[in-house]
Order: sequence, then structure tokens, then C-alpha cells
Amino acid sequence: MKTTPTSQDRCRALLEELSRFIDGELTGAERRSMVRHLHSCPCCQHLAHGLKQTVDLCQKAGATRLPGDLRTRARARITMLLASGAPARRRS
Repeated sequence: MKTTPTSQDRCRALLEELSRFIDGELTGAERRSMVRHLHSCPCCQHLAHGLKQTVDLCQKAGATRLPGDLRTRARARITMLLASGAPARRRS
């Protein structure tokens, strides 16, 4: 007996590909399928929009340079840890 996928199954399958969609890594056919689904499913559309905003914010944050004095201190600490062979301790 063959079962037809439910809309929930379709959403789950497409959401597994959502990161690739946002990163532009889908094939043309996969992308068109995703776009069609997003146009017809407000829930997935909302989730895709939120993930896209999160990715954009992370990319912007990663592009921000740390202040020079902080970079200098970090480099010195890393150099010291590498030279000593000591594991870095975690801050709580």
C-alpha cells in the first residue's frame, strides 16, 4: 500500500534543505520547489525568513573587527598558551 506524503512530511523534507536554500546551494529544480512551497506555506515562509535574518546578523557580526588592543591581548595570550603547551582554561 502506497501512502501519499502529508503536507507536514513535505514541510519536514524541505526544512532539512532550508540552510542550503539560504546559502544558495540548491540546484535550480530544488530551489524552484522550495520557492513554490514557501509561497504556499506561511509557517515555513516565516521560519525561512527568521533563519535568513539570523544568518545575515551572524555574517555582519563576523565582519566586525575587534578593537586593536583586544586583538593584541588575544594574540599574546594565544602565543603564550601555544608556547607553554598548557590547555586553555574556560571562563565561567
